[in-house]
Amino acid sequence: MKSSLSQTFKSAKRIVVKVGTSVLTERGGDQLSPARVATIAKQVGRIHRAHREIIVVTSGAIAAGMHVLRYKTRPRALQHLQAASAVGQWRLMALYEQAFKRQGFHAAQLLLTKNDLEDRRKLNVKATLDTLLNAGIIPVINENDSVSTEEIRVGDNDQLAAHVAVLAGAQLLIILTDDALRNDKWEIVPQVSRADIRLAKSWAKDTNKATSAGGMQTKLLAAELATAQGIQLVIANAGGSYTLTQVVLEGKNPGTVFTP
Repeated sequence: MKSSLSQTFKSAKRIVVKVGTSVLTERGGDQLSPARVATIAKQVGRIHRAHREIIVVTSGAIAAGMHVLRYKTRPRALQHLQAASAVGQWRLMALYEQAFKRQGFHAAQLLLTKNDLEDRRKLNVKATLDTLLNAGIIPVINENDSVSTEEIRVGDNDQLAAHVAVLAGAQLLIILTDDALRNDKWEIVPQVSRADIRLAKSWAKDTNKATSAGGMQTKLLAAELATAQGIQLVIANAGGSYTLTQVVLEGKNPGTVFTP
């Protein structure tokens, strides 16, 4: 990777990381893994102790609720999605708080809808984020799926993370998932300029996972939004224990970087 990109990663003061459901669940994908949450927390802890500000946008609540409600696949009906979110959200946050507390700090929960990111309400969200970060608290954000309707939904956490990165004035957005962008030869694409995102969309596939929404298509929409505001975006496989710290602290690109 070019040294200028590496330096951009290492110099980013405020970072948003989006953690996908596949990163937080066991191989079967049907329940949250405390060990995987702990792995994320350890990396966030290292970044936090390096005096960098980090905001976590997390998926996983619906998957956690699905397990309790014994749904085998992600429900389509709104009331079932909302029920799964209501059951799963506090379980998800309990795991984050426990894992962060072991690292010596605390988490704060913010549940947002599209309305919260528009007009004057977004100023309140930004003020809350700034206050939490100044206090050394890690904001953990999810869409408020338990009350969201089609009219007020962002739709997926990839785009939510991009909106949060813009609102918070972040310099770097990292999307942790189970793969990077691959071209039509199934090779990992290390770098994509904003001008080439349209080409990248031709390679992207939607997800077919039972517990997830989105896929690479939604990540590319997030890349469009973030890079339009001058924010670097990295999509990386979180299979290793140090993917997040590799990017932020070592300046490495373990996946695909999208440049403004």
